[in-house]
Amino acid sequence: MKNHSKTKEQTHMSFELPEFTLSQSTSQVIYKRCQTALVVLAIGIMVNLAIRIDFVFLNGSIGENSVTEMLQQLLLVLSSGAFTFLAKKRPEVKHAAMLISAFFAVMFIRELDHWFDMIVHGAWVVPALLVAGSAIFYAIKNGKRTIDQLALILASPHMNLLVTGVMLLLVFSRLFGMGSFWHGVMEEHYIRNVKTIAEEGTELLAYSLIAFASLKTVTGITRNK
Repeated sequence: MKNHSKTKEQTHMSFELPEFTLSQSTSQVIYKRCQTALVVLAIGIMVNLAIRIDFVFLNGSIGENSVTEMLQQLLLVLSSGAFTFLAKKRPEVKHAAMLISAFFAVMFIRELDHWFDMIVHGAWVVPALLVAGSAIFYAIKNGKRTIDQLALILASPHMNLLVTGVMLLLVFSRLFGMGSFWHGVMEEHYIRNVKTIAEEGTELLAYSLIAFASLKTVTGITRNK
């Protein structure tokens, strides 16, 4: 009886997320790929424009009030909000969705460290720990089913892009933006703004890909009934 109940629950939770079906025409497939190409093109243009506006038209640097920083924060809000919306629309994956949402919420809080430092240095850690701790407790409370839910979300084809964006942000941009690397490249001609442009531009690109993938993932799952 217990096994039957478990099987029934798993059946209820599962949903197929094919990117394409055999019934779709060639033109439909090409059209979707062209849409993706246009979105990525728009992202690339947006990143370049943000950097150029900050350095050419504004104060020549990327500060806390820069277009680049504000866009990064906005994209994190979109990413976190998308998975919060998913948790409300699809209760069968709500614990995992809230865990992912909290992950991006913590990143957003980290981006606001400058403002939290006005209270006390390192103050951002407190709300970040509260959000992370609450999300982890909520996920653990659901036990192994949270892992199953996470697997269901990861089954979305757009999660590949999201994972790529996260790795680009947390690994590549950090290594690429290391001061020691740029000091070695430019030696005595070291210019900090060059390093900042490379680092912040890469981060904004990663945030953009994450937000795009988040919206596509949530849209795909919520539309699938």
